[in-house]
Amino acid sequence: MDQKMTNHLQKSERIQIETLLKIGMSISKISSHLGRDRRTIYREIDRSNADSDIYEAEIYHKAARSNMCREISRSPSLEVICLIEEKLLNEQWSPEQISNWLKLNGYESVSHTWIYKHIKRNKAEGGELFYHLRRRSYVKGHKPYKGSIIDRVSIEERPSIVNARKRLGDYELDLIIGSKNKGAILSIIDRKSRFCILEKLDSKSSEEVSTKTIKALHSSAKQNFTITTDNGTEFADHKTIAKKLGIDYYFAHPYASFERGSIEHLNGLVRQYIPKGTEFSTIDSKCIKNIQHKLNNR
Repeated sequence: MDQKMTNHLQKSERIQIETLLKIGMSISKISSHLGRDRRTIYREIDRSNADSDIYEAEIYHKAARSNMCREISRSPSLEVICLIEEKLLNEQWSPEQISNWLKLNGYESVSHTWIYKHIKRNKAEGGELFYHLRRRSYVKGHKPYKGSIIDRVSIEERPSIVNARKRLGDYELDLIIGSKNKGAILSIIDRKSRFCILEKLDSKSSEEVSTKTIKALHSSAKQNFTITTDNGTEFADHKTIAKKLGIDYYFAHPYASFERGSIEHLNGLVRQYIPKGTEFSTIDSKCIKNIQHKLNNR
């Protein structure tokens, strides 16, 4: 199968990974060399290191192929298939969420890979499950910041504990913009718990964003540590936010949405309820809080 037609690593890629690891090449450089997301390489190596400290391409390719064959050959019961489709259609859950929910609630195990394949088959048959999937993209590479935000602190200076997601109080923020660039929703998510806060804004001014952020986070946790955002001018009042909340404020690299994966994921969830093109003037704060409640209780 053509590499461009699948997300799975090919045998030739695994051989390159083994070779490049032996000569000491970093994960980032390997991912760039292969044209693969670095998280794919990390997952591949993490799986192999569960059994051995040495990555062996031949062994792990055979294991991966075996797992794929077992996955394709086994289908869940009709009851579970109905549950999967109900969660997709009515709850807008992702395949990963559905797979975990089935496991936690004592149903037969169904991987998210099988669910994606089921959605693909449904689409080929003219079904509508496909339309309930979230679509996201990541832009690779770091571009230099050329904006005008004063005293901006780069994400490169953010402490490693934030990346580890080991504590509450590390947040990502963003704005969800309405149709014709009118109206906005402030979206906030805790990186560890994934608890979210949604606030309707009357404007996209940095002053209102600052005021709503401070008010929202003052009562959300016993202690707040950091905030990470993109480089939009709506976050120009970051120093006021940092001072009032007693936190450290960081900015991601331009065009590097993967550095703010939690908030990108949250925005995708919200867009299932408020699709692009929606006039925000038709949506009140109560509606937004209902969406917040639903997302926090999945």
